[in-house]
This record gives sequence, C-alpha cells and structure tokens, in this order.
Amino acid sequence: MGRTSRSSSGRCGRKLEGFLVVDKPEGWTSHDVVAWVRRKLKVGKVGHTGTLDPSATGVLVLALGQATKFIPFLDESEKEYIVTLRLGVTTDTDDAEGRVVGTCEVPDGLTREDFEEVCRRFEGDILQRPPAFSAVHYKGRRSYELARAGQSPDLPPRRVRIGRIEVLDFRPPSVRLKVVCSKGTYIRALVRDIGEALGCGAHVEALVRTRSGPFRREGAVPLDEVPHLASEGNLPLVPVGEALGLPEVELPSKEARSFLHGGRVPGEQEGRVAVYSQEGWFLGVGEGREGRIRPLRVVSL
Repeated sequence: MGRTSRSSSGRCGRKLEGFLVVDKPEGWTSHDVVAWVRRKLKVGKVGHTGTLDPSATGVLVLALGQATKFIPFLDESEKEYIVTLRLGVTTDTDDAEGRVVGTCEVPDGLTREDFEEVCRRFEGDILQRPPAFSAVHYKGRRSYELARAGQSPDLPPRRVRIGRIEVLDFRPPSVRLKVVCSKGTYIRALVRDIGEALGCGAHVEALVRTRSGPFRREGAVPLDEVPHLASEGNLPLVPVGEALGLPEVELPSKEARSFLHGGRVPGEQEGRVAVYSQEGWFLGVGEGREGRIRPLRVVSL
C-alpha cells in the first residue's frame, strides 16, 4: 500500500466506492442505517458486514458500491465489545429491551475475584446457544418470529471462541466487561450464561462494539456527519483493496484485461491476493496456485 497511484478515496475502477465505518446510534437497526445512508448519499448499493442489535452502538462497517461484492473476503473474524450487564434480573430477550422474566438476589459476598473466575470458564472455544430473540433460522423461520409468537425454539448450540473477558468495573449488580470474541458470538448469550453460572441471572444493559476485525471505533464516523462529509468530499472511505488486507499483485495491461474477463494469469503468489493494474486500479481478488492466479471476484469497469 501507499503508492500515490492508488486512490485513497476508495475507488474500484472508475467509481467512488469502498468501506465506511460508522458509529451506529442506539435505537437504529443495521438495516435502518443501510437504508438511510443509501438515501442520503444516493448510492445504488449499500450493505453492512455484520449486524448490531438496535440497542447496541458502535462499529458498523458499511460497504458502498462495488465494495458490497467483496464483503465475503473481509477478515472480521475477531470482534471487541464493551458490555454493561446487570446481575439478578433476567429478561426474555437477554437485554434491557425485553420483558423481565425473573429476579434473584446477587450472591452474598460475591467478589471481583469470584466473578472473574466464573468468566474464565467461558474463555476459549465454547458451545453457545443463541438467544431465542435472534435472527437464527429455525425450521424455516427466524427465531425471533417464533419467540414473539410465544414459542420457545430449541436452538442448537454453536461453537464460538471467546478470546478474552476483562472486568473493567465491578459494582454489583452492575458490571462492565471488555469481551474479545469470534464472529458469530452473541454477547447477550454470554451474559445470560454468566448469570446462570452465578446462580442469579443477568442481562445486557448496554453494549458497544469497539472493533470489528481491523475497523475500530476511533476511526468511525458519527452517522449524522456522513452527509456533510460526503458533500465536502471528505467521506473517509477505506479503499476495497486496502480493507481486505491481502498480499498485492500488480498485472500489466494485457493480463489485467484477461483477469477481469475470468482468465487465469501468471503469478507466483500462493493463496488469496488483491489484484491491481499497473495504473493502481483495484481489479479484484484472486487465488494463486501452481504459478497461476485465478479470479475469485472482479470489479465491473
């Protein structure tokens, strides 16, 4: 990266596009954000790379234009959250938006050390049962649809990885944690299970996603600033090739044209690569093997 011929504005081919990291406000669904940005920026294609609950805030990565084609190639395998949980109260949604379904006294004499010991049980590779109020498919329907209808879907557990749980503030019944985890982890489910392990129950009071893969909240744009920044030409789009974080390959003109039309081209690199033209245009993602690079996904010029 870093060659001046590469566009810093996020261009693929001749169009302005790339990844935009926004700080999602509370109360918005991820779909609400996508629709709002599409309307305000008059962009034909906008997508997101990972849903946040409406009550959660923080990092939501949007893909604009042809960047939507490359969402599957992003490495967002690790997420980071700051979660505030409340001990002693359980809800049907496992967060503060739900109906209270149980209350229990916090164990007498619960210390920070006791709490940290329980948290350590959940670090590493674990099986986690998704919340009933989730978008997981169950027998052809979304789980939350069944839950809203009063049914209790028996969701099978999923393997996730909890890299680290750090207690930031311990003031029972309120506790604030930093959680580093794999993609697909439900923080609501983690808090529910910690509460069950303590014997008093718990739910999420507040949740902030501070990192998704390489994208951090420090670089996120408040949603209401997006139209103004766009009108001034200062929207901080991350170029597609840069966002992917893959090794780079540069092709001369003839091979670049062949690659864009689905042809395999010479190349010594092994594995996935970000492919560029000599002029610095991002062309797509290829896979190198046995001296050839085959296209996996290419831009439309």
